[in-house]
Amino acid sequence: MTIQTQGETQSQDFAELISGPYDYTRPRRGEVREAVILEIGANDIVVNLGAKRDGIIASRDLQNVADEHLEGLQIGDRIPVVILRDRGEQDGIPVSYSQGLQGEDWLRAQELLDSGETIKATIVEENRGGLLAEFGHLRGFIPNSHLGLPMGSRPEHLQEAKAALVGQELELVVIEVNQRRRRLILSKRVADRHKRAERLSELTPGEVRRGIVRSIVDFGAFVDLGGVDGLVHISEIAHHHVTHPSEVLSVGDEVDVFVLGVDQERERISLSRKRVLPDPWDAVTESLQPGDVVDGTATHLVSFGAFVDLGQGVEGLVHSSEIPDLEAVRGDLEAGSPVRVRILDVDHERKRIALRLEEAWPSTPETPEAADTSDTPVDAEAALPPAIDEAEA
Repeated sequence: MTIQTQGETQSQDFAELISGPYDYTRPRRGEVREAVILEIGANDIVVNLGAKRDGIIASRDLQNVADEHLEGLQIGDRIPVVILRDRGEQDGIPVSYSQGLQGEDWLRAQELLDSGETIKATIVEENRGGLLAEFGHLRGFIPNSHLGLPMGSRPEHLQEAKAALVGQELELVVIEVNQRRRRLILSKRVADRHKRAERLSELTPGEVRRGIVRSIVDFGAFVDLGGVDGLVHISEIAHHHVTHPSEVLSVGDEVDVFVLGVDQERERISLSRKRVLPDPWDAVTESLQPGDVVDGTATHLVSFGAFVDLGQGVEGLVHSSEIPDLEAVRGDLEAGSPVRVRILDVDHERKRIALRLEEAWPSTPETPEAADTSDTPVDAEAALPPAIDEAEA
């Protein structure tokens, strides 16, 4: 049996008293706490820190807080604060609301780093090393190497490109968070990579998509399908023979394209424009019969003969064996030269036309009669050059 003295009983009662509703943990400098607003004065705000003494948010700290966070504050609201000094002054313990808000942003930045989620942020400033973006009450830094701009750009071009991005909202990914060193690094390049992977997963071979021509090169055109570019090879631009993509397409054109294939591993998309265009084959060949003599235009020469446009871009092949005195007429068979040919065969299944050269005119005719080579105008929107077997070559 234990007998408690009166002094022991009083000590126990006091311990229970301070461990009840009056329990608190001593504030530590730099600590982030959730405080409750007790009083809103003309120049400061008094908050309950859950400690012996209340916290004081000074007017100079409130000047660093955006109006949107000050407007509507009421007694009883919970707000984040940072302890500035653990030993309070006469009025209370100095705390910072502005740093408290930044603390929340650091926590959010860490969560985004862990999740890899893409965010949108406005560019507010550019400097020699990169760009600065708004991130709540913080500013994140985007190094030049993470802007996603073309590699090897000249310094003046890089500077112009960065200046043009100020004020723009970009999709970014958090790639480094170091609150102690106040380092918050963002990346547009990684965000673009994530977006590209997402768009690639959404594309299915065989579907038709609408896109915008972003660039033209000798071998084709790159079309933006909404954050991811695909290539329309020059052979897939139109049914007719195309010498250069710029003959048919221009940067900024809005076009419908057929998705030929998606290579997820290599992040490449192959597209076709001609697959969504009307096929002129039937309209041009329905009246052609073996033995007919028609006028056409030479489009391009190969080692085994010459291709001739018979109208609307539908081409037939004059094999070298079907060109009488090949050496004599070779100079007249330049691209664009008017020719007269005889139909030898029309293969509708393989879409091939075999021709024989009857007569060729120079590419720069001397008479108006020679210049009028065909009654059927060439439609630059559609044409289908026939494939050639190696055996025929």
